[in-house]
Amino acid sequence: MTTYGTILIPVPLEQAAPVLREVCAAGYATPAGPRFCLVHPDRSVDDNSVFMLAGPISAELGAPVLAAFQYDGDRLELEVWRDGARAHRYDSWPARDDESANDAPLGADPSAFLDFAAGPVDSHRLASALADTPIDVQDMDVDGEPGYVWAQALHWDVLRALSHPDQVIHRAQWDYFHMRGAPQALAKVLGSTELVVLGTTGPLL
Repeated sequence: MTTYGTILIPVPLEQAAPVLREVCAAGYATPAGPRFCLVHPDRSVDDNSVFMLAGPISAELGAPVLAAFQYDGDRLELEVWRDGARAHRYDSWPARDDESANDAPLGADPSAFLDFAAGPVDSHRLASALADTPIDVQDMDVDGEPGYVWAQALHWDVLRALSHPDQVIHRAQWDYFHMRGAPQALAKVLGSTELVVLGTTGPLL
């Protein structure tokens, strides 16, 4: 499965764009509803990963940010940053590289993510997702193993529990490299006015 990294910010895109242009060396920003936006940084550029950018963006905007990195369908990492400092870290599989360690998620505290709710919070779904306990049958392992089959389904449930609509959750799982790989399809979905080009990145063609 594909890897992606995005940042969710509870600030409208038009308000956040000047700061994002200043802080992000390369990437795109997209709207995520009327009160949120998303950053899709080019993580191949030094110091331009989601976790490197989250602190400066939170400090400059004076708003919390949620940095997400999903690795190869296996592992979801979430970091909440406020005022330039990391306030919370979640890791769905902290022992991924240690077969003898406990597989329990780290930082599964639903209250840490409430600043990123777009509407009423489904507390049960949020707590279950962070605990790596899928509610929906299709997200469970067919062999009876505990946890989500794919980490992006866990990420989906976290954002769904925070009342983000499906189209926003789809955008939250768009990596910069996906966007560069299918620019015409992406531009058709977004529309010409809904994408901000950051740093040295060229426009989608």
